[in-house]
Amino acid sequence: MSKQLTDENELLFRQIHPDLLDGDVPASTNFKPKKSDENKLSANRSSKTTAAQSSELYTSSGLSSIAVYALSVGEFTQERVPCFDDPIEASGELKANLAHSIADFSEHTTSQQDKVAKRLKQKAVLRGKQHP
Repeated sequence: MSKQLTDENELLFRQIHPDLLDGDVPASTNFKPKKSDENKLSANRSSKTTAAQSSELYTSSGLSSIAVYALSVGEFTQERVPCFDDPIEASGELKANLAHSIADFSEHTTSQQDKVAKRLKQKAVLRGKQHP
């Protein structure tokens, strides 16, 4: 695994899919890994990109994002979810993403992940939308 992130103030940007809104705010499912993610939640590091650049790169790959929210490394750490640098090299039509990181939910069961995601959502919503 890549280097663990230790700057608790660094923000990690999450893309919010248009179908995963709860009214005007993101649903908590945006803040936990899907089954296919193998307990790893993707995000982009604020030390290496901006929320706008993060969104642009994400949508340029044909993926949908209606907004960008953020959580700090420290907020993940408080939930026993360590974060790691995980840069992605370009391959085929996929562009490189050197700001990519993961939040590792492996320590939690699926039902625990649901609870953690609800708490993380509250923190992200309190911080406010980062883009647009």
